[in-house]
Amino acid sequence: MADSVNTITPASKYESSKLSTAGVDTGPNQIEAESEAARIERLGRQRPEVLDSLWKEVGFVFSIAMSQLLTEYFVSGFTVIIPTLVRELDIPPASTTWPASAFSLVLSSFLLPFGRLADIYGGFYVYLAGCIWYCVWSLIAGFARNELMLDFCRALQGLGPAAYLPASLTLLGAMYRPGPRKNLVFCIYGAMAPFGFFVGIFFAGVAAQYATWNYYFYIGAVLTFVTVCVAYFTIPNDTAEHKGNGVVQDWWGSLTTSAGLILLVFAITDSSHAPNGWATPYIYVTLILAVISLGAAVYVEGWVAEQPLLPFDVFRIPYMRPFILGLLFTYGTLGIFLLYATL
Repeated sequence: MADSVNTITPASKYESSKLSTAGVDTGPNQIEAESEAARIERLGRQRPEVLDSLWKEVGFVFSIAMSQLLTEYFVSGFTVIIPTLVRELDIPPASTTWPASAFSLVLSSFLLPFGRLADIYGGFYVYLAGCIWYCVWSLIAGFARNELMLDFCRALQGLGPAAYLPASLTLLGAMYRPGPRKNLVFCIYGAMAPFGFFVGIFFAGVAAQYATWNYYFYIGAVLTFVTVCVAYFTIPNDTAEHKGNGVVQDWWGSLTTSAGLILLVFAITDSSHAPNGWATPYIYVTLILAVISLGAAVYVEGWVAEQPLLPFDVFRIPYMRPFILGLLFTYGTLGIFLLYATL
């Protein structure tokens, strides 16, 4: 290392003399610092060593990026086939929101617990398990014959992205060094979300127009199966790297947070269709239980859990609170618009 740093070619001597004339420090320390910066830049552009070929890297990026596409596929496209489902499965008007909201509700409620599992056991198995689960319930949903079965399948579908989305970020973040290559991969990862949004709308429209709504789920299951196969052969197993890392699951936080979110959304969603609105006993009882559960979650995360799922320090980051509030209203209004624009 020292030899390579101190060896100066004639061209570099000429540049060094010009810099010295200009009053720039060209001593050994400055040259070594510049060499270190150049080395970091070079490593940031290189393919990770564990991805020993270009094709393996392409497969890795494809399988991880598909997690975004598959999630948006079953969000955007499902709203397109809702009118068809309402007609063919005899879904009453009071229940049309549940097939669409059950998926997002379960996904958001279990995202943090599965993210912690990825921190404990590594992203490889959590990602594969989430994709396989997603594939199975997407296929079963295509055979739904009534509203209850469809709601059940959509809810269980949501557990798949809840597992593979945080695992995909774990794998991407650990695979690439900071640099241009990592920036490019994350750009591809982010771009797949809007692409999947339009892919879902396209296949849902084609299935509803030229076939049956079932094919929308079958196509999604096939895409997920392809992703599982590619992921199995291209994603490196990172389980050994996470053994003994000291990270533990926050079970009380997981229980109170998930239960509170599910109960709260159920009370709000079903209140407009309940016999007596908010005065219906099961509505206000559910709402009270939701408030108690979320209050317990705040207490657990702030004062009980040694490793909370959602540390309060996150909210002390500058501009984080208005940022989260903006995301809440943005995605909330988007979901409402997508649902009711198609009904």
